[in-house]
Amino acid sequence: MPSENVATSDSPDRRTRKREARRDHLLDLAADLVDEHGVDGLTMAALADAADYAPASLYTYFSSRSALVAALQQRALQVLGGVASDAAEAWDRAAGAAGLEPETAALARLCAFSDLFLAAPGRHRREFRLQQQLLVTPDVEEAADAGTVVPAAMDVLGVPMRLLAEAAAVGALRPDGPVADPIGEPVDVALVRTLAWVVALNGALMTDGLVTGLPTTGVALGGQLTDALLAGWGADPDRLRTARSASASWIDVEPTSEEIP
Repeated sequence: MPSENVATSDSPDRRTRKREARRDHLLDLAADLVDEHGVDGLTMAALADAADYAPASLYTYFSSRSALVAALQQRALQVLGGVASDAAEAWDRAAGAAGLEPETAALARLCAFSDLFLAAPGRHRREFRLQQQLLVTPDVEEAADAGTVVPAAMDVLGVPMRLLAEAAAVGALRPDGPVADPIGEPVDVALVRTLAWVVALNGALMTDGLVTGLPTTGVALGGQLTDALLAGWGADPDRLRTARSASASWIDVEPTSEEIP
C-alpha cells in the first residue's frame, strides 16, 4: 500500500512539475524567436505557431506579451547572475592563492568582472543579447511586468556592487561622499558606480554593431573604460596595473585594455 506522502501520478506536485516543464519549453521557444527575429519578432502568435499551441492556450502561462518578455528576461538574468556569483567565488580563491595584498586583490576582482562582462556576448550570447535588445527597444514591457524583473536584475548587479564596495572599504578606491538621486534622496555610492560601469560596458559592446566600423573593438573599449573609471574613482595606477596582470589568467578572454599610461 503506497504511503500518503508519496505523490500519485495525478498528484498536484506532478501536475505542477509538468506545467513548469511546459512553461520552460515555451521560454526556450521564445528565446529561439528572439535569437532569430529580435525582440520585435517575439509575439504571442509567433510563439503559438512555434509551439503548435492554440494562441489562447498561451495565456494560461503568460498573461500577455509583456509578461512573456518579462519571464524570458528573468530567466536570462538568473543565468547571468549565477555565472557572476560563481566566478566571484573563484576570484576570491585565486586572489588568496596568489597572496595578493587586499587593495590589489580588490582591484583584480573588479578587472576580472570587467573581463567576464565583456566575454558574455560570446559565452552567454542569447541571455546577453536579450538584455541589450531590451535596453534599446522601448515599451516592450508594461510597468508591472518590468517590476517583476527588478529582483533578478538587482541580483546580477549585486556582484559588481559588492566588489566596488569592498574595494572602497580596503582603500583601493575612494569612498566618496553621499550621492543623491534626482529628487534628492540618498543613493548608495556603490550602486551609482555599478550603474555607471555597467552602462559604459554595454555601450562599448554595442559599438561592435556599427556598420562604419571602428579602429578597435567593443571588448578593448570596455577594458579601457573600466581602467579609466577605476582610476577616476581613486585606484592607484601602479596597483591597477598589477591587478590587471594578476587577473589576466582568471578568465580566458582576449585582453581588454591597453596598459594604463
